[in-house]
Amino acid sequence: MVPPEVIATDRRVATSAIDSNRGISCWPIAYTSIEPIVCALDILLIVAASVASGAIYSSLNHQNDIDLVRHIATAAVVCAVFVPLFRNRGLYDPTLLVNWQLQVRKIIVLWSITLLIFASATFAFKIGPDFSRGAVLSFGIAGLAGLLAHHALWRAIIDAGLRNGSLRGRESILLCMHDAPERAEIHANDLECHGFKIKNIFYSAADVSPKELIERAIAYARGSEIKEIFVAADLQRWSTIRSLIQRLCDLPLPLTLLPDENIVTLFQRTSRRFGSSVGIEFQRAPLSVSERIAKRALDVIVAIVGIVLLTPMFLIVALAIKLDSPGPALFMQTRHGFNSKKFKIFKFRTMTVLDDGATIKQAVRGDSRVTNIGEWLRKTSIDELPQLFNVLKGEMSIVGPRPHAAAHDDYYEQLISCYAFRHHMKPGITGWAQVNGCRGETPTLECMKERVECDIWYVDNWSVFLDLKIIFGTVLELVRSRNAY
Repeated sequence: MVPPEVIATDRRVATSAIDSNRGISCWPIAYTSIEPIVCALDILLIVAASVASGAIYSSLNHQNDIDLVRHIATAAVVCAVFVPLFRNRGLYDPTLLVNWQLQVRKIIVLWSITLLIFASATFAFKIGPDFSRGAVLSFGIAGLAGLLAHHALWRAIIDAGLRNGSLRGRESILLCMHDAPERAEIHANDLECHGFKIKNIFYSAADVSPKELIERAIAYARGSEIKEIFVAADLQRWSTIRSLIQRLCDLPLPLTLLPDENIVTLFQRTSRRFGSSVGIEFQRAPLSVSERIAKRALDVIVAIVGIVLLTPMFLIVALAIKLDSPGPALFMQTRHGFNSKKFKIFKFRTMTVLDDGATIKQAVRGDSRVTNIGEWLRKTSIDELPQLFNVLKGEMSIVGPRPHAAAHDDYYEQLISCYAFRHHMKPGITGWAQVNGCRGETPTLECMKERVECDIWYVDNWSVFLDLKIIFGTVLELVRSRNAY
């Protein structure tokens, strides 16, 4: 076994050589300082945007007096709302600052919410006339553009710094106490990608007992510049190594345990205490209470507006169906909703049959069962619009996994292991699968798997912003008419 000191020297030499070859000098900034710095710069940027916007607007309107106090007060109120909202969601964390799509989405949403709160406050306190609408609007646009540009800059800085190692990290040591020493390098690389500098790795081996390993680590860290200790351990041996790891607590340093991959998912879940018992939330509800309220509010608003505006068309379509072929204007079929609860879905009748049993044949291109008016209704998706009443009843949502016939659910649930996850949310009139072209017939199992994957992705990534994106995307899909027949 290579002594830990030799290994550490090799890692330092390798890192130094890489930095030298790339011509990179360490920045005068610590990884852990990024969050407060970005937060402080956001505040300064918002203040600057408010003052600059007010000054430019006053100049364009030939106003010589600039109410500096009012512009700074406006920025202070906006900062007091926006920055805590952004920070409480952990969005100033460097690992999230490099996620550009997330940053853009959250900045736009939270900035819009902030301006709405500001507008509501000025209205509630009857001070709206004291603020120039043009100046506030200019500030809103300038502030948003400034925040996006600022965070784009930090994304580039952090991404480059993490890739080339120029960000100064907390000097740390890593102890590998399980039977897979190759995992130590993986842990070390992961830690260094998040701003830590691993100065030494202590491996467990046949000729080094766990107790000796701990003593070596303590001797190395004591009196040094080490700021944190990481321990990679197999928790199946926890009863054996617990007292040894406790020995590390003699050092006045943070100690972080890195569990093995077999149990790491449990540590990523929320825990709850029930008296002396502790429970781990293996699966939470798909949406929190506030998220369900937001989604339901969007559903009710869109459903009511849609029904009011489309009622004349509903009557005309119903009459056309009755005149075109014998049978009812509406077609009701059993579908599975949230948690597989059965309900009757409403559709305009487009076929000469009203199948709703254990065996239901999917509609195919050129299907002889489709009526003359039904072909047009299916192509334009107008046949789906009565489902607005299902939405109003709470059985469906505007956006969600499209509900299949109960017979098809029973069939595919046996063939696709994750199929039931589609029922973790209410079914929708439209969905992520539909705006990605997964509409119509599913002639092969692969077609259905692709649709299910889209549905599960939607369940895992839901947001009001995503629902609005899908609604607008559905309009474009209707124009393209892909797989609609």
